[in-house]
Amino acid sequence: MKHTVIKISGLKNGSHNFHFDLNSSFLAEFSTAIFDRPNVAVDVRLSLSELMIKTEVTVKGTVELICDRSDEVFDFKIDELVEHYFNFGEEEKELTDELEVINKERVEIDLDQLVYDTLALAVPVKKLHPRFIGEEDDLDSESEGKLIYTSDSQAQIENTEADPRWSKLKELSSLQ
Repeated sequence: MKHTVIKISGLKNGSHNFHFDLNSSFLAEFSTAIFDRPNVAVDVRLSLSELMIKTEVTVKGTVELICDRSDEVFDFKIDELVEHYFNFGEEEKELTDELEVINKERVEIDLDQLVYDTLALAVPVKKLHPRFIGEEDDLDSESEGKLIYTSDSQAQIENTEADPRWSKLKELSSLQ
């Protein structure tokens, strides 16, 4: 089932606004590995001309994430704006992430994949529950410049005396 489909046939040139509310049923076509239970509003401003369609897609709301540190579920706020362009042409193809060529006879455009990608890219790589956010900065500043871990072999290397050949080379270089 498509959730963010816009019928473009019959639209007059100019600006048009569309609104979509998305929830968990939106993820039926996509993976829930990155996030789950979206509760987002999608506002689309579509500018239609003879040669192209420009879309400004605003995605606001929350998605459910699992904290990497505590395995707690929490809501993560999303507020993203992306622009996507559709040029009219003979052959349909995606040229870049922001530009597609579509046939002039195309009846509708589907923004589901664009919205999903926007949500997925807004999710941070390191998913931390909001109560850990301030602590993370404290941990980084306290450990800066300190040795966190050393193996026994590393300690043995540091305690061995230098090779006497290096000492001779140092003496030679100091004579110059």
